[in-house]
Amino acid sequence: MRSKSAPSRVTQLDGLRGIAALVVVACHVVSTLPGIGTAVNDDRSADLTTAEAWAVFSPLHVLWNGTPAVHVFFVLSGFVLVLPFTRPGAARSWAQYYAKRFFRLYLPAWASLAVAVALIVLIPRSASPLQSSWADMFVIEPSVGQVLKDGLLLLSASTINTPLWSLKWEVAFSLLLPVYVLIALRWRRFWPVKIGIALLLAVIGAVQDVEWLSYLPIFAIGAVLGAERERIGELTRSVPRFVWSFVAAAGIFLANAEWISPEQPVPGVEAVVTVGAVLIVLLFISWDPAKRLGDTAAAQWLGRVSFSLYLVHLPIILAAVTLLRSVSLPLALAVSVAASLVAAELFYRYVEQPSHRLSTAAGRAVGRRTSAAPRLAPAESPVAPASRPVRAMAGATSGQR
Repeated sequence: MRSKSAPSRVTQLDGLRGIAALVVVACHVVSTLPGIGTAVNDDRSADLTTAEAWAVFSPLHVLWNGTPAVHVFFVLSGFVLVLPFTRPGAARSWAQYYAKRFFRLYLPAWASLAVAVALIVLIPRSASPLQSSWADMFVIEPSVGQVLKDGLLLLSASTINTPLWSLKWEVAFSLLLPVYVLIALRWRRFWPVKIGIALLLAVIGAVQDVEWLSYLPIFAIGAVLGAERERIGELTRSVPRFVWSFVAAAGIFLANAEWISPEQPVPGVEAVVTVGAVLIVLLFISWDPAKRLGDTAAAQWLGRVSFSLYLVHLPIILAAVTLLRSVSLPLALAVSVAASLVAAELFYRYVEQPSHRLSTAAGRAVGRRTSAAPRLAPAESPVAPASRPVRAMAGATSGQR
């Protein structure tokens, strides 16, 4: 994953993925607080203190706004999975790719589902006035049918381990990757048009409340950005530094568009959030301060365990809150964050890494069996040689995620 022989790894995007995963954790921690959680749970008229109102209805919300963080995951997944096909002479077996992708997505997801069920059995969730109505939504007694349904990753996830909802779209994107590769690598001169069309489709999906039309175009935007990263780098290299400050402000504002006012957001606002997420990704590709942030040791560690952290944190938060809320809810949340970070490292070492190794072995086995089958056509060469090696992330909400 971090070998120097992988010349297409963009390390600062690893860091961005880690930061986004931490934002999702913060989202679930803050939403557990009674006042804020009530507002998050669709009651924007809830009586909030001044501090709570600032936390919810100001740009500060972007620090714990999980929606744009997941949109960032989707953009990064499109970026990452298309990168290997942009190398000159790249040739892949689709059967080999699907075998590898299955193990890298499903095994960690299944393990996280097992962790969630085990925690519910050991510490049964229950509603309480000491926590928010948002937290009460996750009270559940898992059935075998629910566990099996959630394990498919193709249907809406239950509240056993709700973060699995996004893997439904990761799986859909992974299955449709040949289409995304075709879109990203054809008609290269029209890449802005392709991004514009994808955004238009996302707007239509958001306005019409059609989930697949809202989310799948986000991966297409990431795929085009990955295919055209060299061209985009050339275009942005001469952009004055002060302009990037405005881009950063615009990205944060748009990503937080759903929460700029206590009024109900207008239909289609999620497409605006997508624009904000894309701008944030562009910052980490092109703006030196954002690159340095993404390359810090803390961000890189978070990036390494981001998929694991994303998968295991919510069951841990809910278990800690159930166990300790009568003592102190802030203490329960602090313990849950620390436990989630430790669990993410352990999950990465003993579940995610072995899944990576198994996926590689499965890919090689399938590759040997299909060695005589037709291969993919070589991808087009990048527009221009990179001025220095860049290294591409692995995974999505696996994506590494």
